[in-house]
Amino acid sequence: MKKGRDILQGLVAAGKPLPPSGGSTPQARPSGAVKAMSLGLDRLSAEAAQAKALREELANRETTQELDTGLFSPSPISDRIPLTDDPRTEELRAAIELNGQQIPIIARPHPDKEGHFQIAAGHRRWRVAQDLGRPLKAIIRKLTDEEMVILQGQENGPREDLTFAERARFALQMEARGFNRDTLSAALNVDKPELSRLLTVAQALSEEFILAIGPAPKVGRPRWLQLAKGLAGQGAHDRLAVLIRSPEFAQADTDRRFGLALEVVGTANSVSKKRLAAPKRIAWIEKKGSSTRLVSNDKDFAEFIQRRLPELLKEFQGSLEADADDEKRGTSH
Repeated sequence: MKKGRDILQGLVAAGKPLPPSGGSTPQARPSGAVKAMSLGLDRLSAEAAQAKALREELANRETTQELDTGLFSPSPISDRIPLTDDPRTEELRAAIELNGQQIPIIARPHPDKEGHFQIAAGHRRWRVAQDLGRPLKAIIRKLTDEEMVILQGQENGPREDLTFAERARFALQMEARGFNRDTLSAALNVDKPELSRLLTVAQALSEEFILAIGPAPKVGRPRWLQLAKGLAGQGAHDRLAVLIRSPEFAQADTDRRFGLALEVVGTANSVSKKRLAAPKRIAWIEKKGSSTRLVSNDKDFAEFIQRRLPELLKEFQGSLEADADDEKRGTSH
């Protein structure tokens, strides 16, 4: 392009008139044809630069592929607590069924299975595609373990609005796999004090209790920390273990499950202190004719009885059967 400009300048110089002797040189103006040629060369130069930039962009751009869902497996670290009835998954299913998969997942080549892939972001899209029997749109990147968990946290966290419990569990899994605190902070996009709080809750509750309670989207950090503190009390883990096996807990939604857990663990000390300071009648028996009623104005006691009622009924039934057996043995002698 520079050579073309030199030729043009030569043509312009060749067309200039000789300056008059002894006078000032008048300003020469290029002809219309020469000016148009100069503008054309400028435009060609700009278009060449744009074309080069476009070629570089296309060379670096990641392409979306459509692949069989059977070639994919989940990330070894889960950042989401699964729910049986997840409204967000149902909304995604309806959208993909109607309009197809609009956003590709992000995966990496599987470290142990050639021709297979591990998902970093897009697990729900993968499962929906499996259910619908459709190929999966995916972007495949070469990622180290650290790059994968950071991408997983940064892609899923802001967009999917992970709850405090899910982020705490994600942090605990990463730490268990040997990732350092800097990687954990980057993946979760939190500072070190917040990371410490997440790990405090996750370590206090353990994987079992977090999965049993669920994501609890309406519950924030202060109440999770309160529950974790309550679990340090004597017998708290045992009480919570009994609770998560109860029918009431099984039938409750995830936010209600957290409330039940906090009742048996997080508020045990404050309730006992209040009762010691101001003793009151908790419950009493009322008999009228052939009927008998257990009456209580104490909400905590009423909820306690409701939780224990299935076990009490089983115990009562067992005692009746034992009495019947004893009576049979007594009459047979």
